[in-house]
Amino acid sequence: MSDKFKKIGIITNETKDPQLCHTKKLIEYLAQKNVDICQDPKALYKGCELVIVLGGDGTMLKAAAMASRHDVPLLGINLGKMGFTSEIEADELGLLDNLFCGNYEIKNRMMLDAEIIRPGAKPKKAGSALNDAVVTHGALARLIEVELWCNGVKITKYRSDGAIVATPTGSTAYSMSAGGPFIDPELECFCVTPICPHSFVNRPLIFAQDSILEMRNKSTNTKAYLTLDGQINIKLEKDDIVKIKKSEYATKLVSIKKHGFFDVVRAKISDN
Repeated sequence: MSDKFKKIGIITNETKDPQLCHTKKLIEYLAQKNVDICQDPKALYKGCELVIVLGGDGTMLKAAAMASRHDVPLLGINLGKMGFTSEIEADELGLLDNLFCGNYEIKNRMMLDAEIIRPGAKPKKAGSALNDAVVTHGALARLIEVELWCNGVKITKYRSDGAIVATPTGSTAYSMSAGGPFIDPELECFCVTPICPHSFVNRPLIFAQDSILEMRNKSTNTKAYLTLDGQINIKLEKDDIVKIKKSEYATKLVSIKKHGFFDVVRAKISDN
């Protein structure tokens, strides 16, 4: 039996596990493995060799922001709908045996960093994201104008509901809903997908991982916002530049199932 995972942290989305039934089953299982369990948010990433997340993709994204900075791997138990970043379903706790038999892999997932460059002000770091950085309009259904630049070269201008810069992991999230492609997360790149563009020629674009992307807000009469992984929301002013690059951090996801990315895609969204 592997002794690598002596201390494991647990994060629960109590909205999805209101009676903590799934959490209690997990705790009972880990107790049988003589694992030291941590549920204290303040100490969660200090000394833990693994954090298990019970919830959906949103819960995993929130956990990824902290776990990546402490180099702690995550394993997701899906209590949500899609659960693309989760490894197992709630009724598959038995598969956790693979952790303690050494039958697992730890896979690095690329993240992005975003900063806001405002005329006359110092650049301000907005945060990191595992899935995406999205520039979109506010509550009113009005088009915004966003210029896309790559490595100092103007690529295109979108008149649309917004634009998404997604990592390969984020290709199955908002970008997919907006018509973007599925991207194998073993790759490292950026996908830029316009949201309901007012043009037939605007299509998703793929950029290399070392690209420096800029989304320049050219909207005059419409509010625009930057959202990172659906967790951070920042109001943009006209001529603000959202600068995006590959992050120095990566999210580590533990894999204990023998499946590939497209097996997951087929199981989650396909009728076949």
